[in-house]
Amino acid sequence: MLIENIILKNFRNYEYQEISPKKGINIIYGRNAQGKTNILESIFLSSTARSHRTNKDTDLIRNLQQGYFIKIEGKRDEEPFSIDINCTKITSRSNKRIIKVNDISLTRTGQLMGVLNSVMFSPEDLTVIKEGPSERRRFLDILISQINPSYFYALQEYFKIIKQKNALLKSVYEGGKNRDLIEIYNLKQAKTGSKIIKERKIFIEQINMKSKQNHYDITKGIENLDIRYDCDIPDYSGDENDFYKAIDKIKDKEIRVQSSILGPHRDDIEILLDGMNIRDYGSQGQQRTAILSLKFAEMQIIKEKTGKKPVLLLDDALSELDLLRKRTLLDKIDTNQTFITCTEKRKYMTLDDNISFYFVNKGTVKSI
Repeated sequence: MLIENIILKNFRNYEYQEISPKKGINIIYGRNAQGKTNILESIFLSSTARSHRTNKDTDLIRNLQQGYFIKIEGKRDEEPFSIDINCTKITSRSNKRIIKVNDISLTRTGQLMGVLNSVMFSPEDLTVIKEGPSERRRFLDILISQINPSYFYALQEYFKIIKQKNALLKSVYEGGKNRDLIEIYNLKQAKTGSKIIKERKIFIEQINMKSKQNHYDITKGIENLDIRYDCDIPDYSGDENDFYKAIDKIKDKEIRVQSSILGPHRDDIEILLDGMNIRDYGSQGQQRTAILSLKFAEMQIIKEKTGKKPVLLLDDALSELDLLRKRTLLDKIDTNQTFITCTEKRKYMTLDDNISFYFVNKGTVKSI
């Protein structure tokens, strides 16, 4: 997996910019708020069809413009590929986005998954630890979707079922009609939800094994990291019927609260450091190291499952890490292409010969 050219037009603070990254490590440096992270964001967006910083495409459009355009060109197994994302503002709150792969428009977002596999670390990823369960589910769902597009479609179907079921619960609560339809939606929820939980559990086992080893390496064995899947369904064996029975028991409660309160949309992931919840007891540096261990596990899993090394995106990855952890982290990079943002070029000048530098200033990128 190798990106050879990036074109940005009216994306974030870029009016028009072409960037030709190289194989190996690409260091993108400059002062804060100049547009370094925006480059990594454009790559991640082209990989997953979503930004790591916002859920609104309108946030990505350059000020006073009516849309943005991103083009990524590269090679997969020496075969060329291209990804185009063209977003046009329709109103202040809505837009139209067209995604093309090799000049062919996609009919479903899931068709983008796996074209350009990437793994990104950014300061926002600390929300995986610091914020609620939704951030941890999001991390897991992005990983699995890149490897298994059918999982992405199952997620879409599941949330469609939940949305429709919630509307029905509200209708039953307000008018008392169509109560018998809840059973139909519960059956659909159990069927699709059990598939999601099964895939998540499989991947959590792999993530736990690999992130544990990564963390051991980075901390030189000082700390022990554990990742566990916390299923919201009591005594769930993995059977679809168990899922159905669990939500059928709480039917009346769901009607009262007018919401689906059990299932994979409520599950969580426990991140434990030396047996204690890292959210409550881990320092900023320990939390950052844990996320990096997870990200490297993600990279390793993608490589194993697809046979291709993903592009690694590290946004301000080394701040708040001591020298030993920084060196160990860099030694663990095993990919054809890495992008690293930083404010100081000198920290990377003596690493090795396989490094390219790009200076960013006010939305303009220069190869140094």
